[in-house]
Amino acid sequence: MDATATELTEFAAQQQAIFDGLTTPTERKRQGHFGTPTVIAEFMAGMFSELASGSGDIRVLDAGAGVGVLSAAVCQAFAKSNSQGKLHVELWENDPKLLPILKATMNECQEALGELERQMTYEVQSGDFILANTQKDLFSVGPEPSFHWAILNPPYFKLRKDSAHAQVMSHVVHGQPNIYALFMALATDFLLPQGELVAITPRSYFNGPYFKRFRKWFFDRMALRKVHVFESRTEAFKSDSVLQENVIIHAQKGGKPAPVALSSSSGRDLTDVSLQTLPYDKIVDQSSNDRIIRVASDSFENDIVDAMDSLPHRFRELGYEVSTGPVVTFRATEFLRNERSSETAPLLWMHNVRPFITQFPPKNGKPGHILQSERSKKLLLPSKNYVLLKRFTSKEERRRLIAGIYRPADSYSEWVGLENHVNYVYRKDVELRVPEVYGLAAFFNTAFVDRYFRAISGNTQVNATEMRVMPVPEVETLCEIGEQVMQMESRNPEEIESVVGKYLGLPKRLLARLIEDCR
Repeated sequence: MDATATELTEFAAQQQAIFDGLTTPTERKRQGHFGTPTVIAEFMAGMFSELASGSGDIRVLDAGAGVGVLSAAVCQAFAKSNSQGKLHVELWENDPKLLPILKATMNECQEALGELERQMTYEVQSGDFILANTQKDLFSVGPEPSFHWAILNPPYFKLRKDSAHAQVMSHVVHGQPNIYALFMALATDFLLPQGELVAITPRSYFNGPYFKRFRKWFFDRMALRKVHVFESRTEAFKSDSVLQENVIIHAQKGGKPAPVALSSSSGRDLTDVSLQTLPYDKIVDQSSNDRIIRVASDSFENDIVDAMDSLPHRFRELGYEVSTGPVVTFRATEFLRNERSSETAPLLWMHNVRPFITQFPPKNGKPGHILQSERSKKLLLPSKNYVLLKRFTSKEERRRLIAGIYRPADSYSEWVGLENHVNYVYRKDVELRVPEVYGLAAFFNTAFVDRYFRAISGNTQVNATEMRVMPVPEVETLCEIGEQVMQMESRNPEEIESVVGKYLGLPKRLLARLIEDCR
């Protein structure tokens, strides 16, 4: 097929189908290859600002190019523009099976643009994008900036901490990194001042400790201009069974903070996109070095973020600590017991945590007790008042945050074991007061806080990092909420929402919507 300049992404889609026929889904997943749907590629190419102005020559970087659908979308947009300059595209791809397919796509683009007397050149680089551009010399601070644009759908897979890729990019990674963040960082280095990057990636780097170093590095250099979120977790890459929440960002190198265009769609249907423009600080939380990115998908969530931001304190400012349960079961098997004895303490798992209670004993066959000994002592906590939070929830659960209460009376021992998938809230020097425990649990169990947490986190994991910077009311307010909650008989979600909302002074319309969400 010979494609016209308006059919280049369709030609690239046919090339993707050829590649899919040569490989298995398992093989593509192992390589982190998820082909970009044409409608998303065209949407991404339309996010750049320079074409509309009819400016001069444009050099484009497409790293992890795959079959070339993103570059085809850029060429297609270039053909439709009034730009009189030249277009040069540099593409990086290290899969030998993809290289002839990628070159076929770019040859088609060059031929179609040539028929319109538009000048386009391209160069395909077949090496490893990260290693080829970071192992030059000991004193190199990065590649020489040479591109106006970078457009990316980078590979997605986790790296070992000691991998060559992680070592050469240690300035932007922490813990167990994902290769897509390294692609974003290196592409940033390649951009000229005021250059633009458009990338579709998992949303996981918006928050969490693993990406903290990357977020600071990236957003110290790049100013967000646009963010697009997909309200469906699976629709953007449905054919490849991608379960991460994906986002598209448009950012400018060395740009000054300015209002950010935040858009959302239900999936690949990008003809029905909701759009709002928000202050920069509302999207990029610059109140700490965590640089958490908050994306409210609609005006309702935006009102929730506003209301949360109006609370007077951050969680850690009030002396609260949040930690992860110390019992990693596969490392502590010698201490785990199925039966209670005079030498054991309760072991609490995620399934023990229910709103306002600790459900014990467990009913799923997992060990419910842990041996008390000198060797296991470091895994045990003194039995006192805690707020317990599930670290993970399933995608199907309505609430991301589920807060239970643990009190000494819940234990038959002076000690308790908390499994590693449970977070616990406490104070270092003094025990949490009982009303304080109930007040905190009520606060965390509201739709108000749950919707806020979803706006700052695309994960089903509740990280201590987000907890520590979460806005909270005064301790006295939490205790007053707790006192009232303790007197309730049912503690149903609507009643909890109503009590917490009134003590926080939430606007009546917002509170009514939140109560409705509880039903």
